[in-house]
Amino acid sequence: MNEQNIETFLSSDELRLKIMNEGRTDRVEVNQRMLIDKMLARYSSEFVVYRELIQNSDDAQSTSFTLEITCDPSTAKINYESINKDHLSINQRKKSKILTGIGERLKNHQKTNTINSNKDLNNNLFNNQYSFENNFNNCIITEIRTINNGNIFSEDDWKRIITIAEGNTNVDAIGQFGVGFFSVFSYSEQPMIVSGKNCLVFSWQNGKTLVTFRKELSDDQQQSSTSIILKMKNKYILKTKSTLEINETYNSLQTSTKSNKNILTNETVSTMDLIQLKFFFTKILSFTKYINELIIKINGLIVFQVNKTKQNLSTKLSIAANKFILNKTYNCLRFNSLTQTKQKFSIHNGPSITFNHIDIQAELIIDKNFHKQIQNVLKKSLPSILHIQFLFPSTKIFDEQESKLLINNNLNNQILKELIPLKFHNQEIFPSGQIFIGSATHQTTGIGMHLFTHFIPTIERENIDLQDPYISIWNEQLLISIGKIIRFIYDQTILDIDNNIQQEINQQLNLILASYAFQTSAPNKDIS
Repeated sequence: MNEQNIETFLSSDELRLKIMNEGRTDRVEVNQRMLIDKMLARYSSEFVVYRELIQNSDDAQSTSFTLEITCDPSTAKINYESINKDHLSINQRKKSKILTGIGERLKNHQKTNTINSNKDLNNNLFNNQYSFENNFNNCIITEIRTINNGNIFSEDDWKRIITIAEGNTNVDAIGQFGVGFFSVFSYSEQPMIVSGKNCLVFSWQNGKTLVTFRKELSDDQQQSSTSIILKMKNKYILKTKSTLEINETYNSLQTSTKSNKNILTNETVSTMDLIQLKFFFTKILSFTKYINELIIKINGLIVFQVNKTKQNLSTKLSIAANKFILNKTYNCLRFNSLTQTKQKFSIHNGPSITFNHIDIQAELIIDKNFHKQIQNVLKKSLPSILHIQFLFPSTKIFDEQESKLLINNNLNNQILKELIPLKFHNQEIFPSGQIFIGSATHQTTGIGMHLFTHFIPTIERENIDLQDPYISIWNEQLLISIGKIIRFIYDQTILDIDNNIQQEINQQLNLILASYAFQTSAPNKDIS
């Protein structure tokens, strides 16, 4: 019977049953080495390994996370040069002309409140760096270790960590897909986990099959924390000297070169930029639920530490929320409470900056059939209670101490300024809020606020999924609800300013307009 006859006499269902009943059975094989090397250990973003390990630590209710970098000091004298010698260029961005003149008023206000401004804003960022760090510039990294003080691994955790795509069954956890941990294989061939009484080692069998070995440790080796130990499989050099430039009116991070070339041998070597890492660590602290301290060490000594503290505020906004938005249903959510806090980010022995933080707690009100479709995709339920959080500048940004931070370009000030969801360019202020799914994503909000909630992302967790027919509906409904909250916050803030017209209104209006001025979001313009 030829193909045409089969199609004539058998439907596709009948043909499928015939083949399944009479055909030869073969298992679909997975080449674990190829899967991990080609997919699970490759991401488009920098520092994904740290993103995944920090978020896993936060899910484990850790309050402190430490990265320990071990270097070989004897390799510091090797000379390297950038493969792309022209990579040190300012990232010029085209901005729409909004909020004209606000930047000038802010700049004038800063001048009147700042005594000692930095006279040379183009000085290299590393003028004030500790000499200790620079001793390790161009050193080869031999090992990376992360330590968190969260819950140690349970038996379920040990089973899940060795299962690709199992995912965290906790509906409140950031982890969605169960593949993020395997990014550690981009650094190490034999990652090791020490947690509580046990130690587990991953290893390759015959070069292509991944196996694990787990053993209970002796009493003196057991620990109350969790460590991930990565012995580097490839040569990485640590860069502690700046690959960034500063522009007088607009400060932006330009992605550093990812590799250097040994001048003598022409060997190409991957790099890890310590300065970029400090920026990354500080920003990822924005919406951590439990972690309030991130530390970087080199050969046992602390070179960077950033902390976050929270203070509850009793404001008119909370009172107004009870009247206007709480206990009301918007799309698939019922807003239950609004909590406003003051969050302070501080660099150890350095500056600090304060932000407003608003947390809306909402109850899930969703059709059962629709929820089942979401469960079929995620393999777990949506949380019954979720949080919608906003982080935006406090009016303290106009105080003398924090206005100094805006115009002083030393490294620590630069790090904290990157947290601000506003950019200052050509005497204007532009919204530059980002959507966070654990860490900051590529997606902007279109307003001067950072935003975190239970969006369902694409697998790289850089973009909101607006393609899946069911997940896209969930994400779109969340965005609509968020828009209503932002409008409420804006209206109440303007009303509060109007009732206090005599109190330095100019500076407050500058900040409010900057935070709520809308522009097209990127890369997906539909978000805004």
